[in-house]
Amino acid sequence: MSTTPHRRTLARVSIIATIAAAAGASAQTEYAYDDCVSNVTLGPPRTFEEFGDIDMLWGNYFFTEEPTEYVTRVSFGLGRLSEDQTIRIWIFDDPDNDADPTNAVPLFSMTMTGENLGFDFNIADFAPVQVSGGFFVAIAHLAELTYDENDNPGYPSPARFDPDARADRSWFFYDSEIPVNDLGSSGFVQPMNGPFVPIQGAFAIRATTIPAPGPLAALTLAATTLTRRQRERPIPQARMSGAGLEPATIRV
Repeated sequence: MSTTPHRRTLARVSIIATIAAAAGASAQTEYAYDDCVSNVTLGPPRTFEEFGDIDMLWGNYFFTEEPTEYVTRVSFGLGRLSEDQTIRIWIFDDPDNDADPTNAVPLFSMTMTGENLGFDFNIADFAPVQVSGGFFVAIAHLAELTYDENDNPGYPSPARFDPDARADRSWFFYDSEIPVNDLGSSGFVQPMNGPFVPIQGAFAIRATTIPAPGPLAALTLAATTLTRRQRERPIPQARMSGAGLEPATIRV
């Protein structure tokens, strides 16, 4: 009986293991601005009642330390959520790397159920997402308009942030539906150091990355592929996959 299929399987496993080992040999990088004490939350003000439910998106802008990295985890703190606790995680690429995400391009999104864990973080792990240079990691949630027993309007304040951290890399957006393909056209856009933000700070949102496969992994892959092509049939090359209004209700 031929052993060729077995040899192909072992070769494929060897290549994958070599690439994984090379990536794992370098430490993961966690990008963050908060110091784990994010004791303030942000949400739409009650003066937005006329607009009904408010679609929110808030996030942090980071720069990769290496030319190319892969985001594998997003960690984030939350405040009080709407009755529907669904949140969506977004990763955007910024083509001009100017620390301004208003023209950023969406790369990835996923939904999950969020939870207000106080100072602890919700964690989402996913398949690697390639980023290079400036990238924006954001959380989206629909802030539902509700009324208390005295018929006063109100919104949840889901965006948790650290008031002692740098504010110029954190941004938030409001609209009836966030235009994720053109964030700058949202109904309300503010950096967290903007003029309508009563308490400034950085959102409790972190991104964990791994490096791109190093030269050793790439060389091993190329050499193994060349050897196999000499011995077997050709194999396709693999690919790695509102002015004047206070815009927020701040709760401490």
